[in-house]
Amino acid sequence: MFVSIYQGYLKPGTEKEYQRLWKIIATYFIEKRGALGSCLHRNSEGLWVAYSRWPDRATRDASWPGENAPSEELPDEVRQAIVGIKKCIDQNRKIPDLSLEVVYDFL
Repeated sequence: MFVSIYQGYLKPGTEKEYQRLWKIIATYFIEKRGALGSCLHRNSEGLWVAYSRWPDRATRDASWPGENAPSEELPDEVRQAIVGIKKCIDQNRKIPDLSLEVVYDFL
């Protein structure tokens, strides 16, 4: 399995919009592009972490057509959601390094 992790702090007042847009994107990639699932977290300091699970890296890479995000090959609603998500993220706030070690994985 391959996991893609996206993280960031949100601009004030964008939480509900961010969650709405995340659902659009996650649902599309699960239903149409082979993702196994997606999960959204928020920690106590306000850092949002989303990750998508894929059967393998090749499936994940093939799900993002083209080099540019969002690709013109994606449906308009999904492209708009990706742009909207980027607008919700506070680009001025430093994201802490994330280091993970798998200890157990019961899939």
